[in-house]
Amino acid sequence: MLAVPRLCEFYPGICLTAEEKARKNLSQAKKNLSQGKKNLSQCKKNLSQGKKNLSQCKKNLGQCKKNLSQCKKNLSQGKKKLS
Repeated sequence: MLAVPRLCEFYPGICLTAEEKARKNLSQAKKNLSQGKKNLSQCKKNLSQGKKNLSQCKKNLGQCKKNLSQCKKNLSQGKKKLS
């Protein structure tokens, strides 16, 4: 079997050393961590807004129930007047 020379044997500056690879990986990991923190912060804001929206929906639902109850009373009174 014939050994195939690596590209960096012809062009010594093209291959990364183990230390350079580690530095590159660390740099990428730091970027990923920073982006992850930003995403987490945005998720927390979205969750907070979602909770506010849910609270408002519950209030609206309560008001709708009151309105429906009042409509039923008005309907019942209207029927009595027609009888």
